[in-house]
Amino acid sequence: MGIDITCPTCGHDDRVQRVPAVRATGTTTVYGQDYHSGVAVSSGGLIPVIGSTATDRTYSTSLSNSLALAPLQRGSGKLVLFGLIFAIPALIFLLIAIVNFSDPKATTPLAVFLVANFLLISTMATPSLFLFWIASHRTRRNSRISKGISVSKNIWSAGHYCHRCGYCFWPYPIAPGIPARHSITPENYRRIVWNAGGYANL
Repeated sequence: MGIDITCPTCGHDDRVQRVPAVRATGTTTVYGQDYHSGVAVSSGGLIPVIGSTATDRTYSTSLSNSLALAPLQRGSGKLVLFGLIFAIPALIFLLIAIVNFSDPKATTPLAVFLVANFLLISTMATPSLFLFWIASHRTRRNSRISKGISVSKNIWSAGHYCHRCGYCFWPYPIAPGIPARHSITPENYRRIVWNAGGYANL
């Protein structure tokens, strides 16, 4: 006994395709080379410079995007790197403050010295602290998505899409609360899958 994959809206199965296949056929990665030209300054003056870089670009159709398994996970490595770079001035001013604090010839009152250095170092550290906060938020978000994918992948991969009428459906009951044999829009399909994974409101 086979699974009935006829569309609940139009009653045909000739244009029905599984959701992972729709997602895969709607995503294309193009590899190529980009060429750049410019002018550089050398000891002999200005010289023309030509270079190339290997590139890869991924293009997705709007249908493929609407049937995504999960939201895109954004990296936090560059934020941490820039946060560390922006922390260097604050650390330098902290070292200067420590050296000046131990100077026996200092004439600045202690309270003024501490408040001034605290304000200066806090101001210098604010950009790096902000970048670290964003990076930790992204890491928590990515972790939540990764945990939810294991639950939502079975629900997502069991779905079908009818190219004739533009609706998604599950041909059989896959999990509690998942409507079987009911036509739903791709956006609602994605919402149901993302709710099952626990990352719909991220």
